[in-house]
Amino acid sequence: MVDQVFAQRFSERFNLLSEVNQHIASILDIDELLTQVTQLVRQTFKYYHVGIGLIEGEYVVYRVGSGVLWDKPNFQFKPAQLKVGEEGISGWVARHGTPLIISDVIREPRYVWMQGSETKSEMTVPIVVKGVVIGVLDIQSDRMNDFDQTDLDFMQSLANQTGIAIENARLYRLARHRAEQFRVITEVSQRITSILDINELLDQLVKLVQSTFNYYHVEIGMIEGNEIFYYVGAGELWEQPGFQVKPDRLRVGQDGISGWVAASGKPLIVPDVSKESRYVHIEGCRTQSELTVPIKVNDQVIGVFDVESDRLNDFDETDLEVMTLLANQAGIAIENARLYKNAKRVAALEERQRLARELHDSVTQSLYGINLYSQAASGHLMTKNYDQVDKYLAEINETSQEALAEMRLLIYQLRPPVLDKEGLLTALQARLSAVEGRAGLKTSLKTDLTTRLPFTMEEGLYHIAQEALNNTLKHAHAKSVNLTLRQNGPVITLEIVDDGSGFDVTNVNQEGKMGLTDMAEHATELGGKLTVTSDPGQGMRIRVDVIL
Repeated sequence: MVDQVFAQRFSERFNLLSEVNQHIASILDIDELLTQVTQLVRQTFKYYHVGIGLIEGEYVVYRVGSGVLWDKPNFQFKPAQLKVGEEGISGWVARHGTPLIISDVIREPRYVWMQGSETKSEMTVPIVVKGVVIGVLDIQSDRMNDFDQTDLDFMQSLANQTGIAIENARLYRLARHRAEQFRVITEVSQRITSILDINELLDQLVKLVQSTFNYYHVEIGMIEGNEIFYYVGAGELWEQPGFQVKPDRLRVGQDGISGWVAASGKPLIVPDVSKESRYVHIEGCRTQSELTVPIKVNDQVIGVFDVESDRLNDFDETDLEVMTLLANQAGIAIENARLYKNAKRVAALEERQRLARELHDSVTQSLYGINLYSQAASGHLMTKNYDQVDKYLAEINETSQEALAEMRLLIYQLRPPVLDKEGLLTALQARLSAVEGRAGLKTSLKTDLTTRLPFTMEEGLYHIAQEALNNTLKHAHAKSVNLTLRQNGPVITLEIVDDGSGFDVTNVNQEGKMGLTDMAEHATELGGKLTVTSDPGQGMRIRVDVIL
């Protein structure tokens, strides 16, 4: 009879080992793997409790299990973690790497009672990978003295198989994680290099990194003076309505991990923030490990890139390498955005200076002429030379109309354009209505476009149209001007046609007047071609063709 029982138990164990092998060999998700193992052990031997705890930092953490307690709704393993070497049978086995059978847990000082448990005896074996204990397999019974050496040997074999499967799953997850990291590096390069607003750039970057790697908390701090200011972030905390980082600034070299990284220019991995004296706790934050890297431009630290996890020891050298690459890309993109902003500031200053020169050269001279004509008219009025007075009044009227048209043009150029908000068509129509229409020209704008063009193309075409319209208004003495914007396949064509006095294209090109050089440069920047057609008395036609 004893031999039959032994044979049956041996058969059950052998079958279980085979079944575990079949089940876990293809499972590459660690949580699912551990769940399958605990459920198969419990279903086969009807144990009261089966759990697997993995070592995270200094603790054995239980996330999966099977048994009477685990079957209860909303059950939570308490205590859910035991300190390695100090707490519980699991902590002892994790520290020494030696299996342990406890026949009567009441007489065992190392035993830690689990809330709601009716455990009487316990067997715990280490899960070892490449000579390192990574966790424990814990079996508990509601009967005393329920385990023997045969059970121990079998469960150790099962734990060894589980360790191999866990390592395979970890390697697979690591390979996928690395592939995803480098995919994100490529995507970040493509997305942030075209963003020229620094705040938008930083916001896009933290959201992309957080959503891809599911980090608990991601933020970027920029150095201003001797402080780091946090303006953007992503993660659970940032999604809370009204959330504000507190403290929202750290002193360089004095406050926090970020302050140290900013001062030293060196990255830092903190496996457990509770043991890091430099860590500054954020209200409501569940951070357990942290990785912070400097953002540099020309070897100068301008900010910090900070990622945080709600799990211990969640960052390794691969994460450090990837975050450093992303920080380098962020530094380049930030510098590009700053250069662009400075260039716009310089361009605005140059534009104001140009408008000031035009104001002096045109409107001021017109007003001076009006003043001279009015003085002359007054003199002839005293001598009752009314014919000459009429001539001077006519000159005053014509000169004032020219000055008024010039002022409308200058005022429109000073106003913020609607180009970036509404697009090229709206901007052109606004220009025609505000300037040419008020100057008495008959205008029209025709198009077959149904969608907006790339902004750089819209900007270049708008500048060409603006220069051409300026020529019509200032020099052509035209009665009408017509704009056409159409698409033929990949080719976008803009035409500006007026019925004015025209000019000799050859002479104008040689002299570089009337803005034709600027128009040609804009067309070249767009990769397009500018064509100017005109003859004296025959009006003007300016055409630019660009390819999408």
